[in-house]
Amino acid sequence: MDLHHLRAVAALAEQLHFGRAARALHVSQPALSKQLKQIEDELGGALFVRGRSGVAPTALGRQFVDDARAILRDADQALARARRIARGEAGVLRLGFGVATAALVARVVVRFRQRAPDVHIELQDMSTPAQLEALRAGALDLGFVRLPAPPDLASLEVVRDRLVAAVPRGRAAALEAAGLRALGDEPFVLIPRAVSLSFNDHVLRVCAHLGFRPRVTQEARDFSTVLALVAAGVGVTLVPATAVRGRSTRVAQLRLPQAEALWRVGAVWRRDQPNPAVATFRGLIEADLARRPGRER
Repeated sequence: MDLHHLRAVAALAEQLHFGRAARALHVSQPALSKQLKQIEDELGGALFVRGRSGVAPTALGRQFVDDARAILRDADQALARARRIARGEAGVLRLGFGVATAALVARVVVRFRQRAPDVHIELQDMSTPAQLEALRAGALDLGFVRLPAPPDLASLEVVRDRLVAAVPRGRAAALEAAGLRALGDEPFVLIPRAVSLSFNDHVLRVCAHLGFRPRVTQEARDFSTVLALVAAGVGVTLVPATAVRGRSTRVAQLRLPQAEALWRVGAVWRRDQPNPAVATFRGLIEADLARRPGRER
């Protein structure tokens, strides 16, 4: 017995007439009669009694019809859910992100929830190495990591920026005159490795190219707090230029010359990604990028 048999019984119970039920099912009347006999033989009892004007359900038939309708409702709902998941409109989407992409992720997630409200989003604040490991293990569907991404993963650049030195405005002229190496004599505010291993390592690498190792005296978990501490005169830092833009007038930027200061972040996913919601999310990322002018995203 399968769903076709259950639909035949439900149609006959609704129409109470073989001819009308057969037409509703788009089958011949003999075919419907044969289906009903197969079901009744399997159950060991009659579901309907035939009369001159049609059929009427037996006690067994009434109970079986109720159960059949419940099964068909569940099957139809399961099919509808599966189709929505296949279209990326339902299911679960697991996203990894770090400090450099928190604002971007927040923007896209808001629009994604409007587009696909039945997709449950799980957000995980993770370092780049942790995201790459989780993607390969299938524990994440899409992550935001520093580029270039490993060749076994697909990627889309979402942030292209440059690191700048952010310093208290009152110290900017003296530090610019002394040269960027003088940043090594200043107390440093930095995102800790436990929060963003990739960003922390990148800052240390840039500082090494400038000829110093930063004297870290204060750590903060996000760029807003880091820059607030710089504005308060606690120290200096290196951050993406876009993080400084529009911030306190008490913070000045000093441009870094070397190409190593380039900071690129991308959306990354497995090439064999089976979750259809990822394609929908990527489309919204691309739309977000198209709305932003220039290459400094």
